[in-house]
Amino acid sequence: MRSSRLRCFSLLVAAVLFVGAGPKQGLNNQAREELADAGVDKYLGQFTPALSEDVGDGWVRHTYDPDGGNGPLCIAGTPFRVFTKSQNPAKLMILLQGGGACWQGFYFCNVFADVLPPPLAGPHSGIWVDSFDTGTEVLPNPVGDYSIVYVPYCDGSVFTGDNVVFDPDFPGGFRFHRGLRNLSAAMDLAQAKFSHPSRILLAGSSAGGVGAAAFAPFLARFLYGNNTKLRVFNDAGPVAINLDEVGAIQARADDWQFGQFFPASCTDCSDLGQSTEIIHWRLANDSTILESFYSTDADETNRFFLNVATQAEYRDLLLTEHGALNDLYPDRYKTFIRSGDDEHTALQRPTFYLGDADGVPLDVWTGDFLVPRPFWVDIVEDFVPFP
Repeated sequence: MRSSRLRCFSLLVAAVLFVGAGPKQGLNNQAREELADAGVDKYLGQFTPALSEDVGDGWVRHTYDPDGGNGPLCIAGTPFRVFTKSQNPAKLMILLQGGGACWQGFYFCNVFADVLPPPLAGPHSGIWVDSFDTGTEVLPNPVGDYSIVYVPYCDGSVFTGDNVVFDPDFPGGFRFHRGLRNLSAAMDLAQAKFSHPSRILLAGSSAGGVGAAAFAPFLARFLYGNNTKLRVFNDAGPVAINLDEVGAIQARADDWQFGQFFPASCTDCSDLGQSTEIIHWRLANDSTILESFYSTDADETNRFFLNVATQAEYRDLLLTEHGALNDLYPDRYKTFIRSGDDEHTALQRPTFYLGDADGVPLDVWTGDFLVPRPFWVDIVEDFVPFP
């Protein structure tokens, strides 16, 4: 199937208009000004690493000065770090790692940047391998030659927060929700290390997927402008929330303070409402960005964090919120939703090569998304109950 799709592509290319063809603009000036007025870019240019160290296998670890709580840092006040790897300078992947979330009375998040470093050695898979051997064929990694900025997650606020909370129940007594600060420092480092990529894949897994779908694309536009081809891959970051969880929603809004960064004309954006509204606004105001969303419809991890009891309820939430984005922007926002499975994330797992939806392998779908090709389509499998 993989080889036949490549042969078919040469026949289709002359007859099909590619996604993104037509007038080129990107993020319009009014939207850019609104984002600046809201302070989305307030931390750009503020922070540089205090220490950069070669840690092997081409990776460099960059550590930031916490500056008494004013610099980039993790939720418990521990140092924030970013990892970079130089490969093809024309292609850049900025990957935001996941690791839960924390708010008042709910503490399920990474507190150290080194808990989830990039795979420096040992067995690993997904986007971290040059190729994947299925036992019957060797599959290429569609992002195997990309330069990489790997951003560990340790702020507890899915890379969106900007607040310090006194919390006697949390170790140390304070929670430093420095998500936007950390993200801005990482994006500045990306621009300093890889200044002229022709394409950027802004990806994230779980909490990192939420961050990649929230403010990160705006920072990329501020730093790289509209000439760079910008792609967003949200790997199982739900973005959509369970609106019945009123207390948790209010606690996140109070603790993280992300609502201050919504642009003025995004009248449906609310820190107490569906976070998918910021994606709606971005797609309406950035004419060339392409975005994708991957998930299983029984994702056990996300159902825990959102307090969604059943597969059917979670599936309905995904199809309602992300389906609406595809309905409005069918050429620029597409989903890949697998049914009958409760696995969480795929980019860094064998699932990236072995997982498929309606017979289309995820790695092939991702390659089609990156180019993009006519084969990049919205895929939602028919409902299959998970045991």
